[in-house]
Order: sequence, then structure tokens, then C-alpha cells
Amino acid sequence: MTMSISRCTQNPTFMEEWRKGWHPEQMNVKGKSENVLVVGSGPAGLEAARALSERGYDVAIAEADTMIGGRVTHERKLPGLSAWGRVIDYREYQISQKPNVETYFDSELDSDNILEFGFQNICIATGAKWRVDGVSRQHVVPMPMDSAMPIYTPDDIMSGKKLSGKVVIYDDDHYYMGGVMAELLISENCDVTIITPSAYLSDWTVNTLEQHAIHKKLAEMGAKIVLNRGVTQIAVGHVVSDCVYTGMIQNFECDAVVVVASKLENNSVFNMLKEREMEWADAGIKSVKLIGDANAPGPIAWATYAGHRYARELDGEDIADNLPFRREITQLAVD
Repeated sequence: MTMSISRCTQNPTFMEEWRKGWHPEQMNVKGKSENVLVVGSGPAGLEAARALSERGYDVAIAEADTMIGGRVTHERKLPGLSAWGRVIDYREYQISQKPNVETYFDSELDSDNILEFGFQNICIATGAKWRVDGVSRQHVVPMPMDSAMPIYTPDDIMSGKKLSGKVVIYDDDHYYMGGVMAELLISENCDVTIITPSAYLSDWTVNTLEQHAIHKKLAEMGAKIVLNRGVTQIAVGHVVSDCVYTGMIQNFECDAVVVVASKLENNSVFNMLKEREMEWADAGIKSVKLIGDANAPGPIAWATYAGHRYARELDGEDIADNLPFRREITQLAVD
């Protein structure tokens, strides 16, 4: 419908069968190196580990938490998203069958640890966190916020934070998270107002044919849906909202605010390693790669794709600036 690339949360080879020659059940043969350390076990890290093991590499997964799954571990518990648990469940089972994969929990690593381990390839898949400062589409710099006002992100809510009273959700993400936060908070007896600068609630879900159902459900649940308005300031007891067309200001009273804006990459380990690149050779490191949300936050489907692409391309030829996929080029026939 949108004439754009499609992605699948579960099958990262979808749409790449011809363009890159990827087969969903056949991996390319192992390259010259032997082992890989995957830091992080979210959808990108898990898919990288699974696909690397299929190629024949020895893989170690270092997970800072006590369970695998990263963002999916939390998002699968939200209203309507339980089916996404299959992204973890499938890969967890596949990895458990592989003798060449080891998983280590409670293993938050720094550059010193990684340089000491002796792995040849390092895959950094440490994910991202929701920003609390409002930076996204409407705001390219943090918006004014009163520190006395309770302000939360989806990460806070998913970690178990309970809210009450009047809650304003500022949705400048425009995908599913703002609507899901509203549904969850209404089910917990909050009085929810969701404000978005878009003309549609959860605007991007127009592409996934879900937008109508999302708006209808939240309206029936009693959510106050405010379209075509942004939030310019979060003050004590209210947010200041502006009309995207006229700039006219309106205050919305609330006891707390949930900011659903953009995400900030967890890339500190990668950056520390890059600063010590001169030490890589002595530590036996051939490559360090940042993938998934830690590189560029996006949907789960893009994270699993990033993990799979890393596994496919490891030890491959340097493609430099060439496009890493086939393109159809129309030429005139020679008489």
C-alpha cells in the first residue's frame, strides 16, 4: 500500500530473498574467524547469535540482566503485544539447541572486560532507552520541564511504575507505544488524555492497518484524544499545548506526564572500545560492530534484521560505499 520495504519481526530474510539472495533456512558458510562476543540479548543480539551459530561460529552472549530478550521482555507484557514474545521464544529455543552458543547473565561489560576476553569479533547490541526530555519530531532540543512535576517514560511504566489521577501522554513517536501506554493506564484507573501533533492517533499504524482499531478502542475506553496539538512545556499541575496550525495555546491539567518521544542509544561500551582501537590488535580483536537499537533505534523488525545482517556479513568482503544488494537497472537493448 505504501510502496515501501516491508519487514517481519520474526523472519529477517523477508523481502531480501532476491535483493540480497538470503534464504530463510540456509546460511552462508563460516568465514576465516572463529568466535564472536555478542553484548546484549535483545532482538538484534539474539538473532545475531542464532544466525552466527548457524554459520558455525562459537558465540558467547553477555547479558547485563537476569533474562534474555531486552526490550521484548518488557513490551510483550503490554496490552495486545503478547504475541511478540515469539521473537524471544523462538530464538531462545534455537540457541538452546546449539553447542556453540553460551549465554552469560548478570554480565554488564566495559571495555576492559571485552579487551581481556580474547574474542575475535565483538557485536554490540545494547539497545536503547526512551528519552524523557521530549526530543523527537516537535522538539530537536529538550523542552522546558518543571522538576517538581512527575514525568515518566514508557521504560518507567514497563518497569512497574504505577500512576494515578489525571495523566497526560505526550505522543511524538506516532507508532504503537503511545496508544498502548494509554490503554494500560486506563486499565489501571487513570484518567488519560493523549496529545499528539499528528492528525491521527498512532499515525504510523496507518501503514500496518491498525490505526482505525487503535483509535476506536481508546475512544471506547474513555481516553481523551487530542490531535494536531503538541506540548511546548511541562509545568506543575499542567502541560502547555500548542496548535500545530495556529500556535494557539491551551493548558491541560494533570497529575503526571508520560513522554513518548524518541529513544537514546545505549552505545557507551561501543564508544569506549572505539577510543581504544589501537589496542584491538594486541587483544586479538578483528572487528567491533554496533547494531540494532544501539546503533539506530527503530521497530523490533529492524532490530532482528540488523542482527541477521551482521551475521550474514561477518568476515565478508569490504563493500565500501557500494549498495549491499542487487538492483534492477534498465538498459536499452543493443541492436
